[in-house]
This record gives sequence, C-alpha cells and structure tokens, in this order.
Amino acid sequence: MKDSEFCRLVKQLRPVIAAVSLRLLDDRDEAEDNTQDTLLRMWTVRDRIDDDSSARALALVVCRNLGISKLRCRKTGLVELTGDLQHLTERCAQWCMEEKENAEWLAESIDGLPASQMTVLKMSQQEGLENSEIAEILGIEEVTVRSTLSKARKALLAKLRDREGK
Repeated sequence: MKDSEFCRLVKQLRPVIAAVSLRLLDDRDEAEDNTQDTLLRMWTVRDRIDDDSSARALALVVCRNLGISKLRCRKTGLVELTGDLQHLTERCAQWCMEEKENAEWLAESIDGLPASQMTVLKMSQQEGLENSEIAEILGIEEVTVRSTLSKARKALLAKLRDREGK
C-alpha cells in the first residue's frame, strides 16, 4: 500500500479505532494512546496491506490486543508492597549488585590477560567474530587463534576457581 493510500485509509479507520479503544479502556487518554499505537503499528506494516478490508480487520485486531495489554498492566500495577514482596525486591537489588560486581570482575580479569589473548577473546566473545575472521584480521593462522582462545579461557577459568575458593 502506498503512503497516500494509507493516509486515506487512516482517515476512515481512526474514528472506528478510537471508538473501540474508548469502549475497551473506558478512559479517553488511554484510548487516544491506544489509537495512536494501533495506527503506528499499521504504519510499520503498510507495505504488506493489500486492501481496505484486510486493513480494517488488522487494525481492529491490533487495537483490541493493545487494549487488552493495557488492561492487564492496570491490574498488575496495583499490587502493594507486602512483606514478601519487599523481601523479593531487596533480593533483586542484591542480585543486581552481585551481577554488576561479577561483570566488573570479569572485565578486569579479561583486561589482565596477555594482550594477544585479550584481543582474540574480545574479538570472539564480544564482537562475535569467527576464528577464520579473527585470523584474517590479525594476520595469523586459524590454529593460532584457537590455541590463543583456549589459553585465554583456561586462564579465566583458573581465576574464577581462585575467586570461588576465597
């Protein structure tokens, strides 16, 4: 569907979508948000829309699904922090802090590797390059890349075991 056809279609569908949204959500502001979200979703798939009737059906389904999602968010948003939930929140904060510390430890450990091991490991793990690509970029043999990766991983494993043994 061309952009001009889509704009013509939106003029026809907007009142229908707005009415369905208002009926579903019973709140003018949320209904307007839902209408705009629906039209935005329709815009992203406009090139796959064949005709007006399929566009209308799709718009109503999208509108309904988005509205139901908003209603579900309303229900889950009203939960009070009870003692159990408060404890869970504290555990989550502790877990997040531990994850941050673990990430920092890993970054420091990787940076502490010999330069060749650190470079090859980062290219493999962070950049997602294949061994053949790393070999080509660094101008070394693929066997050397595998060997260097193995040494780097063994060194990190040894550091992890030392850390866990503390």
